[in-house]
Amino acid sequence: MSIRDRGKIKWLPASFMPLQFKMIREMYKEDEMQNKPEIDVYEIGVLENKIHHAMEYAQFVNVKVRRDGFFHDYQGRVCRLDEIRKDIYLKNNEGHAEKIKFIDIKELDII
Repeated sequence: MSIRDRGKIKWLPASFMPLQFKMIREMYKEDEMQNKPEIDVYEIGVLENKIHHAMEYAQFVNVKVRRDGFFHDYQGRVCRLDEIRKDIYLKNNEGHAEKIKFIDIKELDII
């Protein structure tokens, strides 16, 4: 008496499982995303003044930035300010420069 095996066919229903797990992880990640906060003209002026002050006196700043739907904290000195493109370049203690778009900044604190 021989055993009749279906071979690889029996594993076909399980082949979609990695894709399903990936889709579930992405769904939960999208649920955790945060909306972009609205910044009015007064807050923009306050941020610009803080940036100029920190750049002039070479002070460390702590910047909260929204990227990819999540908030990230960066710390360093403002080494360059591109007023045309509205970019800020922070240099951290290790010497790495981080480019930050002005419209992505949620808050900025001088340390």
